[in-house]
Amino acid sequence: RNTESPNPFRPALQYLVDSTKPQTNHRHSNSSGSLDSDNEGARSRMASKSSTELRPHSIPLISISRSPSPFQRRHSGSNPASETDDEDWVDQPSLSRRSLLPQDGYRMTGWKRWLYQGGFGQWLFTTQPGWSVFVGTMVLWLGGCQIGLIIMNRIIFSSGYLKENYTSHTKLMVIIAGVYKFPYPLTTTLIEMLITHFFILLSAYITRWFSPWLVSAGVSSMVAPSRPLPNQSSAPGFRGQQKKLGTLGLIARWTSSFSGGIAGGGLFEFDLAVVKQVLPVAVIFVGKVSLSNISFAYAQLPIYILARIGMIPLSLILSAFLNGASHSVTTLSSTLCATLTLLVATTRANIRVTWESIVAGVFSSLFVALYPVQIQRTYKSLVASLVPQGELIGTFPSSNAPVDYSGSKEEARAYWRLLHYTSLLSIMIFTPIVFLSGEIGNISRNCYFLDVFFHWLMVLCGGLGSWAVFFCTIALTRATSPLTATFLFIPRAAFLLPIMSGWKMPAYSWIGIGMCWASCAWFMMGRRREGRPLERLR
Repeated sequence: RNTESPNPFRPALQYLVDSTKPQTNHRHSNSSGSLDSDNEGARSRMASKSSTELRPHSIPLISISRSPSPFQRRHSGSNPASETDDEDWVDQPSLSRRSLLPQDGYRMTGWKRWLYQGGFGQWLFTTQPGWSVFVGTMVLWLGGCQIGLIIMNRIIFSSGYLKENYTSHTKLMVIIAGVYKFPYPLTTTLIEMLITHFFILLSAYITRWFSPWLVSAGVSSMVAPSRPLPNQSSAPGFRGQQKKLGTLGLIARWTSSFSGGIAGGGLFEFDLAVVKQVLPVAVIFVGKVSLSNISFAYAQLPIYILARIGMIPLSLILSAFLNGASHSVTTLSSTLCATLTLLVATTRANIRVTWESIVAGVFSSLFVALYPVQIQRTYKSLVASLVPQGELIGTFPSSNAPVDYSGSKEEARAYWRLLHYTSLLSIMIFTPIVFLSGEIGNISRNCYFLDVFFHWLMVLCGGLGSWAVFFCTIALTRATSPLTATFLFIPRAAFLLPIMSGWKMPAYSWIGIGMCWASCAWFMMGRRREGRPLERLR
């Protein structure tokens, strides 16, 4: 038998058996061997065949499967001498996400590593510079939007203020702005709440539209959930599948519990279990916003700041007793120094004071200090209710998905639920208060400028600022602490006082403003030393 030229029509298994035999350097001679030798050779071949069939490495080269593989074949040229092809069969991502996710083993460089493979999220949430940039951006955003909202509300309550301070150099702005007054803080607050809810809904849909890029960049916690929880969606029965819902039924299903909305449960998602958790936050938010606008509408800015200056000590006390937070000596010293120096800067003589502004401002300081504390408590309870008992919070991505350090899906759903239910419940609570106050009747009888375009433009800008403040306050409280969100009142007041006063203040006020800014820098340096990049995720 010639072993060097095998028969190509032999079975694949026998081909493997012969390939494992040691090759000899000499050729067997054709002899007329006996019958016993032929039988011994046949028996040895059968024995070797039966022994090799039991070996684990004997794999046929011909596939007997006729069904196509559900995965795509990836030919690897890095290891051509491999004996098996098992490592070439991988679970590829779907077609919609395949263009954004690179293949395994490929590491991008340059600007692409920020947009792919979770590079931006990894830098933002796992490094000290990235975390400082993240917190600093939210602080600047929240502080700037609060300043803009205060200016917009001042223009809405009295457009004559705009004429006296900003439109004296041009007659066109005087004609556009007018000299009217809209002294209805409760109605203004309700309109801004409605605009805020609309922009929250719009921001949720924007994050869903950009979800492929956000996921590949490693910040998937920004994406709003698009579907309700599996246990909340009730599957229809046999008769429900045969029944047609109709147009109104489809709209009701879409707005109630089908999909979309802010938190994934529709436009009017309303879960009683979640309502019980978020209701205290909504009540505190209504008291905070309504009392603050009442105090701001009937007082000048120094009196408005002076009436609410006690919110920083209240925030220290409430966060320590309700959340169990321990404040360092640096934090206590910097916050108290900033409060006292701001008190010195806002003290004025010969200023008209109304009792409505003082009472509303003092009570609003309690709600302002309590609001971030209750946000943190409610957020933690929402996250705990979303995690099944016995499981851990976290994401376990596959080998093809980018690593995400921004947070888990439970944290993202809890954040958007807190936004949705706080805004919706606040509107439901505050609407009867506006009608009972009698402002609607006074507006219908006394307001003659409701058709002025500039007035509604300022209301729209005020609603946009209200959305930015509402959106970022919860995000900053979740990322840092309630004290950080409340302390922004100090630099905001120190920035607005000289501007609103026309840069005409006594010497002691300027000294107080300078010491207030120094105390704010002291607070920032202390919080930066005490903070950790992964404090929120831990």
